[in-house]
Amino acid sequence: MDTFKKAYDTIIERYFQESHTRMLAWMGVFALIFLMILSLHFVPERTIWEVGSVSDQDIQSDRYLTFVDEEATLRKQQQALEDFQDIYRLDLYKFNSITVAELSESFNKLEEIAIADKDGEPLKTVEKISMAHEAFPFNLDADEWAVLVGTAEHRIQWLYNQSADYAINVMSNGVAQENLEDAREKILQSIRNDRFITGAEEKFVLHVMQQVPLYATYVMDNAATETKKAEILATVTPEKVVVQKGELVVGKGEVLTERQSLILQQLGYTKSTSPVLVVLGLAVLIAVLFILVRGFMMHFTPKIYHDERRIVLLMLLVAGTLFFYDLFLSLNLSTVTERAAQVGYLLPVAMGTMLITILLDVRLGIIANIILAMFAGLYTQNASFAVVALLGGLTGCLGVSTLGQRSDISRTAFAIAVVNAISIIGLGLIQSQTIDVILYGVGFGVFNGLISSIFTMGVLPYLETMFGITTSIRLLELANPNQPLLKRLMTEAPGTYHHCIMVGNLGEAAADAIGANGLEVRLGAYYHDIGKLKRPYFFAENQFSGVNPHDNITPQLSTLIITSHVKDGLEMAREEKLPPILMDMIAQHHGDSKVSYFYFKAKELDENAREQDFRYENPKPQTKEAAILMMADTVEAAVRSKKDATPGQIEGFIRTLIKGKLNDGQFDECELTFRDLDQIAVAFARVINGIYHKRVEYPPQATLIAELKPDTAHMLEAKAEEANMGKDSNNITKEKQEGQDEA
Repeated sequence: MDTFKKAYDTIIERYFQESHTRMLAWMGVFALIFLMILSLHFVPERTIWEVGSVSDQDIQSDRYLTFVDEEATLRKQQQALEDFQDIYRLDLYKFNSITVAELSESFNKLEEIAIADKDGEPLKTVEKISMAHEAFPFNLDADEWAVLVGTAEHRIQWLYNQSADYAINVMSNGVAQENLEDAREKILQSIRNDRFITGAEEKFVLHVMQQVPLYATYVMDNAATETKKAEILATVTPEKVVVQKGELVVGKGEVLTERQSLILQQLGYTKSTSPVLVVLGLAVLIAVLFILVRGFMMHFTPKIYHDERRIVLLMLLVAGTLFFYDLFLSLNLSTVTERAAQVGYLLPVAMGTMLITILLDVRLGIIANIILAMFAGLYTQNASFAVVALLGGLTGCLGVSTLGQRSDISRTAFAIAVVNAISIIGLGLIQSQTIDVILYGVGFGVFNGLISSIFTMGVLPYLETMFGITTSIRLLELANPNQPLLKRLMTEAPGTYHHCIMVGNLGEAAADAIGANGLEVRLGAYYHDIGKLKRPYFFAENQFSGVNPHDNITPQLSTLIITSHVKDGLEMAREEKLPPILMDMIAQHHGDSKVSYFYFKAKELDENAREQDFRYENPKPQTKEAAILMMADTVEAAVRSKKDATPGQIEGFIRTLIKGKLNDGQFDECELTFRDLDQIAVAFARVINGIYHKRVEYPPQATLIAELKPDTAHMLEAKAEEANMGKDSNNITKEKQEGQDEA
């Protein structure tokens, strides 16, 4: 595993220095991997099932099949409509509203010119002719215009009425679009044949009638036409194809007909498809998914998005789950087709989603579940498998979202099995499946939950190690008192061990109060002071003899010894291969805070003592959990010195200590709020008041013995005397041993 991590780091450092470049590179690599995996399934292996191709095998129908031949039915419908003609109706709206209106407008202009005057005096003919030339683009000479502008009003009105009547008579008979010019010629001819319209009047009327637009008055009635078509089509019986179970669809060596090809498609045989188009479609789908997932991670899980290891892990888990699809779908678990088809319920979507939830984030687990369930439906061409995969995967996400121990995975497997079984039964009833088919599906669904749990628990430790991820299960394993470092701490530095346990209690309560990771804080507390194992007696909690070695050395040297426990702890953590998250807690639990006691002691000896020489040289807390550990460490050590303090005094003292860390800038690089600090103080006070509460003072032992029955009292006195003798004997032995050690 170490070799893998070193190789990974080398590649990253050498070739991908820019974070953006690395991200694009990883996306490109995994896009190609996904494309290859999906292509193995979706790119057709055979293309022989085309009309005109020769079959290389006998193919029988594995089930009773009936369906409508859409193409044959369409041909029957087209035949039924061969003699059908569209339905038309008379419509004079456009003709009356536009043609007749423009015709009227032309004659009105002529009338206005004919009666035009100036200052009450009629205009001269020359002036009227000039107005006519401007109003009408007609090719008439001056004499003809003189006649027209001199025409009386009633005569002009008569000319209009005649022209309109001729037009209406022709168009009222119904004129189709393609016959409009013929209709116009009929109107013009009627005007020419009118012996009462002659000379200049005839020319004017003909010009006007040629200029006005004509509109079809015989138009198709769309509603009536479609209704009639629907009536005719309703009489056409759909062309059905019926295939009996076991019927020979096509024999070996036969040339496939259109009907046989259609039946093979209905039976699920691969249709001839261009591999290029399939790959292109898959590439488009993958690109869309990558863009959406990238956007989701940028907004909701930015820490994971900017962590290449976790991105690689996410892609590997999704790709690995897809790889299992083909493996499970290739299994033939029954000779009965309907039963064998239920194998789609084995697709291990829950395995992938549980691993992603445990190792990365529950939100990513849900997104991955949706994607994997979608592909389950695409792989199997069956929506039922997608539904069950979605529900089972979601159950897995929820089941491991608050993982506390390995047995939680087993319980989640049981929940997945139950949800799968219920979902399969429901879908089977909807689809009217037989009992035996439903039971086969239920068996596959239950087995899915079991196998997902086994794979998850088996793969999880390796993924944790390879990608440097610390899960709650790993933390729980490290909390075992039999862990080497904790065991050493318990025996070699018992005071520090007790201090770590108390800090863990405080830290977990505070983390739970603000929604942080309580288990992470507790484990950080257990290991944060392991560096004190190197020189345990230089720390007050381990000085049981009353001798303080710091009394004989300078404050500067004392500060160096005290602060070095962080560096020593990191070295021990690396040797024991503790997870990075615990190493960060060890490094950050003091930040760059001041060793106040020795600083003030040094100031008493030398006023020029620099404060910087009495500070830890470590990073400040980067997370809420590390900051909580810092506060819990400080509070536990300080509050122990308070004797006979009231609960209110203890809480006030705690808030003073937290304020000191805040003013010292120790929380500048984490995400704690003032609200969080207040809730942390309350949680600390609640735990400490519960630990250091006042106890009831019991009466002296002699009084208790006197109150007992004589026989019981005598027996207790004898046992007490015996115990004291043994104790004295042990003390004598211990003193002899200590004397030998000193010698």
